[in-house]
Amino acid sequence: MAEKWYDGLPDDAFLNETDIAYEKAISQIREGLEKGLDFDSACAAVKVDNEKLKKHIIDDMLKVIIAEEHYNKNIPLDKLAAALKVPMERLESAKAEMLEDVKNSSIKAFYKALKPGNA
Repeated sequence: MAEKWYDGLPDDAFLNETDIAYEKAISQIREGLEKGLDFDSACAAVKVDNEKLKKHIIDDMLKVIIAEEHYNKNIPLDKLAAALKVPMERLESAKAEMLEDVKNSSIKAFYKALKPGNA
């Protein structure tokens, strides 16, 4: 098979700086958690110049952990809160935001599908 022009490019060749910072921060948080840090300590190690972006990354990461651990592995939220050393209310709030995000995305996709030419 012929080599493509993009073969050999790094995995992040088509990512912008924000995407690269996002992925790096997510990896750093995961590494911290794997080393036994609590959630906030793992997040504190993340160095992102933009505080709004950093908050967004941390909020997203908590939602990802809820999806992976609570929904995929059926770990109860109270056990997850204890493992991450975060208040149960914080997990419940993140879970509610996550479900709201899913609802809004579903509604948006539904209406987009109704537009002519999207069949």
